[in-house]
Amino acid sequence: MSMRWEDEQQAFWDWITKPQDLRDSSKDIRDMFAPHRELDQVDALGIYNNAYHQRLINISAELYPILYHTLGDAVYTHLWLAYLAQHPPRPGPMGLLGENLHDFASQHPQFGKLPAMLDIIELETLLITLFDRADQNAYTLADLQQLPPGQWPTTRWPVRDDWALMHSEFDLEKYWAAMQQFLASDQAQPGEVPFGVERASPTARAQGNFYLIRRVQHRMQFQRINAHMHCFLSALRAGNPFADICAGLAERFPAQDIPDLSLTLLLKTIDLELLRR
Repeated sequence: MSMRWEDEQQAFWDWITKPQDLRDSSKDIRDMFAPHRELDQVDALGIYNNAYHQRLINISAELYPILYHTLGDAVYTHLWLAYLAQHPPRPGPMGLLGENLHDFASQHPQFGKLPAMLDIIELETLLITLFDRADQNAYTLADLQQLPPGQWPTTRWPVRDDWALMHSEFDLEKYWAAMQQFLASDQAQPGEVPFGVERASPTARAQGNFYLIRRVQHRMQFQRINAHMHCFLSALRAGNPFADICAGLAERFPAQDIPDLSLTLLLKTIDLELLRR
């Protein structure tokens, strides 16, 4: 009885990826690689071409579980086959597989019209890439206390590499929490999520609906931050000295007590371990 194409793909993959003595499977290997009267060379090679791309898609679904379960298997596969045709994997960690996915999807004539999906891609890509950043010692309150007051205006605090900022029109925190519960259930099927991505509340949108994505003790998390914190962290990321950061806050938020606000934001940034010693 001949094997199905799917079985041949799996057998071929198992033979080349699992440590084993292939002589134990010599008969099966000879039978499989014997000429197929039903298949020509192009069809036979197509089996392994399909297996290669399906394996990449399976790996990507593990890297992008929220995107995968949001779109469902068919749509997700369509997206990744189109993406891999333009951005084949390059040598390096598998986490790099989707490094250009957001740019690709943004320019796609169909997927580019789905802003919630694009935000999910952006967030999951950040969760992947930031996780692999090198460890760096965090700047502490004790370090700040040793800084002479006269140096505060010109100080440029370097930031760690394991966090980033993003903006979204959607309540990604709520969607992520609901998806975690959905994925933990026995009935979770890709593409059959019983809820959608909701837009952020008017209050959150008025604040810009910014998110801080960061690594905490080798685990990734993200949280919504207000406009004050986003302005402060963006200026730190740009390498601005503290005096310029305060001036930017005063221009952006003229009704605020800037000395108190800037100190509060600096202490919060240190508490979150976002600065590098």
